[in-house]
Amino acid sequence: MNNLKGKIIVKKITAILLMPVFIYVLMALIGVARGVTFNIFNIDTIKSIIQNSAYMTLVALGIGFQLKYGRFDFSGGAIIVVSALITAKFIEATDCSLFVASLVAIVSGILLSLLNSLIYIGFRVPISVISLASAYLIESFTGLIAGTKSISQPNILTKYIRIGNMPLVLIPLLLGIAVYVIYGHFTVAGKQSKLLQSNQKAAVNIGINEKKNTIIAYIVSGFIFGLASIVYVSKNDVGVINHPLETAGTLFSNIVPSLVGLFLSRYIDDSTGTFVGALTIQILYYGLQIVGVGDGMKTVCYSIFLAVFIFVSGFWDQIWFYLRKWISMIKEKRKKQDTNIVNE
Repeated sequence: MNNLKGKIIVKKITAILLMPVFIYVLMALIGVARGVTFNIFNIDTIKSIIQNSAYMTLVALGIGFQLKYGRFDFSGGAIIVVSALITAKFIEATDCSLFVASLVAIVSGILLSLLNSLIYIGFRVPISVISLASAYLIESFTGLIAGTKSISQPNILTKYIRIGNMPLVLIPLLLGIAVYVIYGHFTVAGKQSKLLQSNQKAAVNIGINEKKNTIIAYIVSGFIFGLASIVYVSKNDVGVINHPLETAGTLFSNIVPSLVGLFLSRYIDDSTGTFVGALTIQILYYGLQIVGVGDGMKTVCYSIFLAVFIFVSGFWDQIWFYLRKWISMIKEKRKKQDTNIVNE
Protein backbone atom coordinates (compact mmCIF):
# COMPACT_ATOMS: atom_id res chain seq x y z
CA MET A 1 0.00 0.00 0.00
CA ASN A 2 2.80 2.42 0.94
CA ASN A 3 4.58 1.53 -2.31
CA LEU A 4 1.43 2.38 -4.29
CA LYS A 5 1.02 5.70 -2.48
CA GLY A 6 4.68 6.46 -3.16
CA LYS A 7 4.19 5.83 -6.89
CA ILE A 8 1.12 8.10 -6.95
CA ILE A 9 3.04 10.88 -5.19
CA VAL A 10 5.94 10.52 -7.63
CA LYS A 11 3.55 10.73 -10.59
CA LYS A 12 1.96 13.89 -9.20
CA ILE A 13 5.30 15.57 -8.50
CA THR A 14 6.53 14.59 -11.98
CA ALA A 15 3.35 16.01 -13.56
CA ILE A 16 3.85 19.30 -11.71
CA LEU A 17 7.56 19.70 -12.42
CA LEU A 18 8.14 18.08 -15.82
CA MET A 19 7.12 20.90 -18.17
CA PRO A 20 8.47 23.94 -16.27
CA VAL A 21 11.75 22.15 -15.54
CA PHE A 22 12.06 21.01 -19.18
CA ILE A 23 11.48 24.55 -20.48
CA TYR A 24 13.92 25.99 -17.92
CA VAL A 25 16.65 23.52 -18.94
CA LEU A 26 15.95 24.19 -22.64
CA MET A 27 16.19 27.97 -22.15
CA ALA A 28 19.36 27.54 -20.08
CA LEU A 29 20.97 25.49 -22.88
CA ILE A 30 19.95 28.05 -25.50
CA GLY A 31 21.40 30.75 -23.24
CA VAL A 32 24.71 28.89 -23.01
CA ALA A 33 24.79 28.54 -26.81
CA ARG A 34 24.23 32.29 -27.18
CA GLY A 35 26.62 33.24 -24.39
CA VAL A 36 23.84 34.47 -22.07
CA THR A 37 23.23 33.45 -18.47
CA PHE A 38 19.65 32.32 -17.90
CA ASN A 39 18.67 32.26 -14.24
CA ILE A 40 15.20 32.75 -12.75
CA PHE A 41 16.20 32.06 -9.17
CA ASN A 42 16.17 35.57 -7.78
CA ILE A 43 13.32 37.17 -5.90
CA ASP A 44 12.40 39.85 -8.47
CA THR A 45 12.27 37.39 -11.37
CA ILE A 46 10.25 34.87 -9.36
CA LYS A 47 7.76 37.59 -8.37
CA SER A 48 7.43 38.72 -12.00
CA ILE A 49 6.86 35.18 -13.31
CA ILE A 50 4.28 34.33 -10.63
CA GLN A 51 2.56 37.68 -11.15
CA ASN A 52 2.17 37.12 -14.90
CA SER A 53 1.23 33.47 -14.33
CA ALA A 54 -1.60 34.55 -12.01
CA TYR A 55 -3.40 36.53 -14.73
CA MET A 56 -2.81 33.86 -17.37
CA THR A 57 -4.10 31.20 -14.97
CA LEU A 58 -7.33 33.10 -14.28
CA VAL A 59 -8.08 33.54 -17.99
CA ALA A 60 -7.20 29.90 -18.65
CA LEU A 61 -9.41 28.71 -15.77
CA GLY A 62 -12.33 30.60 -17.32
CA ILE A 63 -11.64 28.94 -20.69
CA GLY A 64 -10.96 25.53 -19.18
CA PHE A 65 -14.09 25.71 -17.06
CA GLN A 66 -16.25 25.60 -20.18
CA LEU A 67 -13.97 23.17 -22.05
CA LYS A 68 -14.18 20.80 -19.10
CA TYR A 69 -17.94 20.57 -19.51
CA GLY A 70 -17.97 20.22 -23.28
CA ARG A 71 -18.27 23.84 -24.43
CA PHE A 72 -15.88 26.19 -26.19
CA ASP A 73 -16.86 29.81 -25.66
CA PHE A 74 -15.30 32.62 -27.72
CA SER A 75 -16.76 35.42 -25.59
CA GLY A 76 -14.40 35.14 -22.61
CA GLY A 77 -11.98 37.75 -23.92
CA ALA A 78 -14.81 40.22 -24.54
CA ILE A 79 -16.18 39.64 -21.03
CA ILE A 80 -12.75 40.36 -19.48
CA VAL A 81 -12.10 43.51 -21.50
CA VAL A 82 -15.60 44.99 -21.07
CA SER A 83 -15.65 44.16 -17.34
CA ALA A 84 -12.28 45.91 -17.04
CA LEU A 85 -13.64 48.97 -18.87
CA ILE A 86 -16.72 49.14 -16.63
CA THR A 87 -14.49 48.88 -13.57
CA ALA A 88 -12.10 51.58 -14.80
CA LYS A 89 -15.01 53.96 -15.49
CA PHE A 90 -16.42 53.25 -12.04
CA ILE A 91 -13.04 53.98 -10.42
CA GLU A 92 -12.75 57.28 -12.30
CA ALA A 93 -16.27 58.35 -11.36
CA THR A 94 -16.35 57.35 -7.69
CA ASP A 95 -12.76 57.07 -6.40
CA CYS A 96 -13.95 53.87 -4.73
CA SER A 97 -11.94 51.49 -2.58
CA LEU A 98 -10.02 48.54 -3.96
CA PHE A 99 -12.59 46.14 -2.50
CA VAL A 100 -15.57 47.92 -4.10
CA ALA A 101 -13.79 48.16 -7.47
CA SER A 102 -13.08 44.43 -7.32
CA LEU A 103 -16.74 43.71 -6.63
CA VAL A 104 -17.72 45.83 -9.65
CA ALA A 105 -15.35 43.80 -11.85
CA ILE A 106 -16.73 40.48 -10.56
CA VAL A 107 -20.39 41.53 -10.88
CA SER A 108 -19.73 42.85 -14.40
CA GLY A 109 -18.14 39.55 -15.40
CA ILE A 110 -21.07 37.58 -13.99
CA LEU A 111 -23.72 39.73 -15.70
CA LEU A 112 -22.00 39.63 -19.09
CA SER A 113 -21.49 35.87 -18.84
CA LEU A 114 -25.13 35.49 -17.82
CA LEU A 115 -26.18 37.43 -20.92
CA ASN A 116 -24.04 35.09 -23.00
CA SER A 117 -25.71 32.03 -21.45
CA LEU A 118 -29.22 33.39 -22.08
CA ILE A 119 -28.36 34.01 -25.75
CA TYR A 120 -27.01 30.45 -26.00
CA ILE A 121 -30.08 28.93 -24.34
CA GLY A 122 -32.51 31.12 -26.29
CA PHE A 123 -31.17 30.36 -29.76
CA ARG A 124 -30.09 26.74 -29.16
CA VAL A 125 -27.22 27.16 -31.62
CA PRO A 126 -23.91 25.39 -30.84
CA ILE A 127 -21.95 27.49 -28.35
CA SER A 128 -18.87 27.67 -30.59
CA VAL A 129 -21.07 29.46 -33.16
CA ILE A 130 -23.38 31.61 -31.05
CA SER A 131 -20.56 32.77 -28.76
CA LEU A 132 -18.94 34.53 -31.73
CA ALA A 133 -22.07 36.66 -32.03
CA SER A 134 -22.15 37.11 -28.24
CA ALA A 135 -18.53 38.25 -28.23
CA TYR A 136 -19.23 40.79 -30.97
CA LEU A 137 -22.30 42.04 -29.09
CA ILE A 138 -20.43 42.38 -25.78
CA GLU A 139 -17.55 44.19 -27.52
CA SER A 140 -20.02 46.72 -28.89
CA PHE A 141 -20.85 47.78 -25.33
CA THR A 142 -17.46 49.52 -25.14
CA GLY A 143 -18.71 52.28 -27.44
CA LEU A 144 -21.69 52.89 -25.16
CA ILE A 145 -19.55 52.89 -22.02
CA ALA A 146 -16.47 54.83 -23.10
CA GLY A 147 -17.54 56.72 -26.21
CA THR A 148 -14.32 57.48 -28.07
CA LYS A 149 -12.11 57.94 -25.00
CA SER A 150 -9.73 55.29 -23.70
CA ILE A 151 -8.94 55.10 -20.00
CA SER A 152 -5.21 54.94 -19.36
CA GLN A 153 -3.50 53.55 -16.29
CA PRO A 154 -2.46 56.95 -14.84
CA ASN A 155 -6.14 57.82 -14.52
CA ILE A 156 -6.74 54.79 -12.30
CA LEU A 157 -5.98 54.89 -8.61
CA THR A 158 -2.51 53.69 -7.67
CA LYS A 159 -3.97 51.60 -4.85
CA TYR A 160 -6.03 49.71 -7.43
CA ILE A 161 -3.12 49.05 -9.78
CA ARG A 162 -1.45 47.16 -6.90
CA ILE A 163 -3.97 44.30 -7.32
CA GLY A 164 -2.04 43.21 -10.41
CA ASN A 165 1.26 43.01 -8.55
CA MET A 166 2.67 40.67 -5.95
CA PRO A 167 1.49 39.79 -3.37
CA LEU A 168 -2.08 41.13 -3.87
CA VAL A 169 -2.43 39.36 -7.24
CA LEU A 170 -2.47 36.08 -5.32
CA ILE A 171 -5.88 36.99 -3.86
CA PRO A 172 -7.87 36.80 -7.15
CA LEU A 173 -5.73 33.82 -8.22
CA LEU A 174 -6.47 31.76 -5.09
CA LEU A 175 -10.12 32.83 -5.10
CA GLY A 176 -10.48 31.76 -8.74
CA ILE A 177 -8.86 28.38 -8.07
CA ALA A 178 -11.05 27.87 -4.99
CA VAL A 179 -14.28 28.59 -6.90
CA TYR A 180 -13.17 26.34 -9.78
CA VAL A 181 -12.37 23.42 -7.45
CA ILE A 182 -15.43 23.84 -5.21
CA TYR A 183 -17.83 23.90 -8.17
CA GLY A 184 -16.31 20.82 -9.81
CA HIS A 185 -15.85 18.65 -6.72
CA PHE A 186 -18.25 19.79 -4.03
CA THR A 187 -21.46 21.08 -5.62
CA VAL A 188 -24.45 19.28 -7.08
CA ALA A 189 -24.36 21.57 -10.13
CA GLY A 190 -20.74 20.61 -10.79
CA LYS A 191 -21.48 16.89 -10.64
CA GLN A 192 -24.50 17.41 -12.89
CA SER A 193 -22.29 19.29 -15.37
CA LYS A 194 -20.00 16.26 -15.57
CA LEU A 195 -22.99 14.01 -16.26
CA LEU A 196 -24.27 16.36 -18.97
CA GLN A 197 -20.82 16.47 -20.55
CA SER A 198 -20.39 12.68 -20.61
CA ASN A 199 -23.95 11.75 -21.67
CA GLN A 200 -26.32 14.66 -22.16
CA LYS A 201 -29.38 12.61 -23.12
CA ALA A 202 -29.07 10.22 -20.17
CA ALA A 203 -28.49 13.12 -17.77
CA VAL A 204 -31.63 14.92 -18.95
CA ASN A 205 -33.62 11.69 -18.76
CA ILE A 206 -32.79 11.26 -15.06
CA GLY A 207 -34.13 14.73 -14.32
CA ILE A 208 -31.20 17.13 -14.62
CA ASN A 209 -32.32 20.59 -15.74
CA GLU A 210 -29.86 21.40 -18.51
CA LYS A 211 -30.86 25.08 -18.85
CA LYS A 212 -30.53 25.75 -15.13
CA ASN A 213 -27.19 23.97 -15.00
CA THR A 214 -25.90 25.94 -18.00
CA ILE A 215 -26.85 29.25 -16.38
CA ILE A 216 -25.12 28.30 -13.11
CA ALA A 217 -21.99 27.21 -15.00
CA TYR A 218 -21.86 30.51 -16.88
CA ILE A 219 -22.28 32.48 -13.67
CA VAL A 220 -19.26 30.65 -12.25
CA SER A 221 -17.14 31.20 -15.36
CA GLY A 222 -18.24 34.86 -15.34
CA PHE A 223 -17.02 35.11 -11.75
CA ILE A 224 -13.61 33.78 -12.81
CA PHE A 225 -13.45 36.09 -15.84
CA GLY A 226 -14.39 38.96 -13.51
CA LEU A 227 -11.40 38.10 -11.33
CA ALA A 228 -9.22 38.12 -14.45
CA SER A 229 -10.56 41.57 -15.38
CA ILE A 230 -9.44 42.89 -11.98
CA VAL A 231 -5.86 42.08 -12.94
CA TYR A 232 -6.35 43.10 -16.59
CA VAL A 233 -7.42 46.65 -15.77
CA SER A 234 -4.36 47.10 -13.56
CA LYS A 235 -2.06 46.25 -16.49
CA ASN A 236 -3.73 47.64 -19.61
CA ASP A 237 -5.33 50.76 -21.02
CA VAL A 238 -8.99 50.06 -21.78
CA GLY A 239 -11.26 51.69 -24.31
CA VAL A 240 -13.45 51.19 -27.37
CA ILE A 241 -13.09 47.98 -29.41
CA ASN A 242 -12.80 49.13 -33.03
CA HIS A 243 -12.58 45.79 -34.85
CA PRO A 244 -14.88 42.74 -34.71
CA LEU A 245 -13.66 40.01 -32.32
CA GLU A 246 -10.62 42.09 -31.38
CA THR A 247 -10.81 40.60 -27.89
CA ALA A 248 -10.33 37.06 -29.21
CA GLY A 249 -6.59 37.61 -28.79
CA THR A 250 -7.10 37.96 -25.04
CA LEU A 251 -8.67 34.52 -25.08
CA PHE A 252 -6.37 32.62 -27.42
CA SER A 253 -3.12 34.06 -26.07
CA ASN A 254 -3.96 32.41 -22.75
CA ILE A 255 -5.50 29.14 -23.92
CA VAL A 256 -2.45 26.86 -23.59
CA PRO A 257 -2.57 26.61 -19.75
CA SER A 258 -6.20 25.44 -19.90
CA LEU A 259 -5.21 22.67 -22.33
CA VAL A 260 -2.28 21.74 -20.08
CA GLY A 261 -4.62 21.63 -17.08
CA LEU A 262 -7.08 19.32 -18.81
CA PHE A 263 -4.24 17.05 -19.93
CA LEU A 264 -2.66 16.88 -16.47
CA SER A 265 -6.05 16.20 -14.82
CA ARG A 266 -5.23 12.47 -15.08
CA TYR A 267 -2.44 13.05 -12.53
CA ILE A 268 -3.34 16.19 -10.56
CA ASP A 269 -6.31 18.53 -10.22
CA ASP A 270 -6.80 20.45 -13.47
CA SER A 271 -6.71 23.81 -11.65
CA THR A 272 -3.17 23.00 -10.44
CA GLY A 273 -2.33 21.79 -13.94
CA THR A 274 -3.55 25.09 -15.37
CA PHE A 275 -1.24 27.05 -13.08
CA VAL A 276 1.63 24.71 -14.07
CA GLY A 277 0.86 25.47 -17.73
CA ALA A 278 0.84 29.22 -17.10
CA LEU A 279 4.10 28.98 -15.16
CA THR A 280 5.69 27.04 -18.02
CA ILE A 281 4.64 29.64 -20.60
CA GLN A 282 5.94 32.51 -18.46
CA ILE A 283 9.31 30.77 -18.01
CA LEU A 284 9.38 30.32 -21.80
CA TYR A 285 8.57 34.01 -22.39
CA TYR A 286 11.17 35.17 -19.87
CA GLY A 287 13.78 32.83 -21.33
CA LEU A 288 13.16 34.06 -24.87
CA GLN A 289 13.49 37.64 -23.67
CA ILE A 290 16.77 36.93 -21.87
CA VAL A 291 18.35 35.16 -24.86
CA GLY A 292 17.43 38.08 -27.11
CA VAL A 293 14.56 36.67 -29.18
CA GLY A 294 12.36 39.31 -30.84
CA ASP A 295 8.59 39.60 -30.46
CA GLY A 296 7.89 37.99 -33.83
CA MET A 297 10.03 34.97 -33.00
CA LYS A 298 8.41 34.76 -29.55
CA THR A 299 5.07 34.23 -31.27
CA VAL A 300 6.62 31.55 -33.47
CA CYS A 301 8.09 29.77 -30.42
CA TYR A 302 4.74 29.97 -28.63
CA SER A 303 3.04 28.44 -31.68
CA ILE A 304 5.63 25.66 -31.83
CA PHE A 305 5.12 24.93 -28.13
CA LEU A 306 1.35 24.77 -28.68
CA ALA A 307 1.70 22.46 -31.70
CA VAL A 308 4.12 20.12 -29.91
CA PHE A 309 1.93 20.02 -26.82
CA ILE A 310 -1.23 19.23 -28.81
CA PHE A 311 0.61 16.44 -30.62
CA VAL A 312 2.10 14.94 -27.44
CA SER A 313 -1.13 15.19 -25.44
CA GLY A 314 -3.15 13.74 -28.31
CA PHE A 315 -0.89 10.69 -28.62
CA TRP A 316 0.24 10.49 -25.00
CA ASP A 317 -1.13 7.01 -24.34
CA GLN A 318 0.71 5.59 -27.35
CA ILE A 319 3.88 7.54 -26.54
CA TRP A 320 3.81 6.38 -22.91
CA PHE A 321 3.24 2.77 -24.04
CA TYR A 322 6.35 2.81 -26.24
CA LEU A 323 8.38 4.64 -23.58
CA ARG A 324 7.55 1.96 -21.00
CA LYS A 325 8.32 -0.74 -23.55
CA TRP A 326 11.67 0.90 -24.33
CA ILE A 327 12.52 1.26 -20.61
CA SER A 328 11.59 -2.39 -20.00
CA MET A 329 13.86 -3.48 -22.87
CA ILE A 330 16.77 -1.51 -21.41
CA LYS A 331 16.19 -3.01 -17.96
CA GLU A 332 16.00 -6.50 -19.43
CA LYS A 333 19.19 -5.94 -21.41
CA ARG A 334 21.03 -4.74 -18.30
CA LYS A 335 19.72 -7.69 -16.31
CA LYS A 336 21.10 -10.11 -18.92
CA GLN A 337 24.44 -8.30 -18.91
CA ASP A 338 24.64 -8.53 -15.10
CA THR A 339 23.75 -12.25 -15.27
CA ASN A 340 26.50 -12.86 -17.85
CA ILE A 341 29.06 -11.04 -15.70
CA VAL A 342 28.11 -13.13 -12.66
CA ASN A 343 28.36 -16.39 -14.70
CA GLU A 344 31.78 -15.43 -15.99
